Amino acid sequence: MRRVLLLLMALAPLWCGAGPKRKAPRPPDVRVIEVTAHRSQGLINVDGRVGNCGLRPIPKLTLLLHFRTTDRQVITTQRGTIDPAVLEPGEDAEFRWQLKDHARAVEFTLEAVDGSGRDLTVEQPGPYPVE
Repeated sequence: MRRVLLLLMALAPLWCGAGPKRKAPRPPDVRVIEVTAHRSQGLINVDGRVGNCGLRPIPKLTLLLHFRTTDRQVITTQRGTIDPAVLEPGEDAEFRWQLKDHARAVEFTLEAVDGSGRDLTVEQPGPYPVE
């Protein structure tokens, strides 16, 4: 009985480490190069530059901006599309938007989707301050 118990204890670390292999995280599709947001006359002006760091063209790139309060609760989500209609690998694009101001918004994070609604991985999604 002792031998069986000792054998099981010796083999236990091998069984614990033999779990399923984890997938490597997907590389980012969109890179945030720069982004700023500031308030002016009842609006939030958002200026920035994003790039396609993936291997495939991104048709109709749309950014979702999740505005958050001081306790990091999302109070609104605004979306905007990026020109050109197709962002090729290695290309960058600038954007300038004026969005409705929410007085409690102090920061925002970014998400991205393509024209078919597929979620894209964003490098450096934030949070970014609203000044």
